[in-house]
Amino acid sequence: MEGDKSKLYDYEWLLNRAYESLPKRPVQRRERFVVPKPEIVISGRRTFITNFKQICDVINRDPRLVLRFLLKEIGAPGEIKENYAVIQGEIKIRVINSLIDRFVRDYVICPICKSPDTILIKERKAMFIKCMACGAISATRPF
Repeated sequence: MEGDKSKLYDYEWLLNRAYESLPKRPVQRRERFVVPKPEIVISGRRTFITNFKQICDVINRDPRLVLRFLLKEIGAPGEIKENYAVIQGEIKIRVINSLIDRFVRDYVICPICKSPDTILIKERKAMFIKCMACGAISATRPF
């Protein structure tokens, strides 16, 4: 009887028994933050990002701010019309994709906890990312 009692209170045995009783299911990893790929239409010498407002809504940033970043990096004029962005010149899709990815990496994702739940704060000439998940405030380079 003494041997059975010690088995009931043996930590390793209890832990193994608990793991064995867990349901067997594969671990699934789903990202809750997926930035939509830009839908690009080139007409004449202008490039249209038709889902620009949708992209800005997902990353929770002002469309004027995102467009300002894109235009500065591309070095071309442009504007926002209704739900889409218009950039003067023929810009390759991969260039716009990489610029949006870099914007998200530098100005949306928290460098501490990697959460997308952030806001941008501008104080004088400095910009900061404030994470709403972990509370961290990190400096970013202004653009």
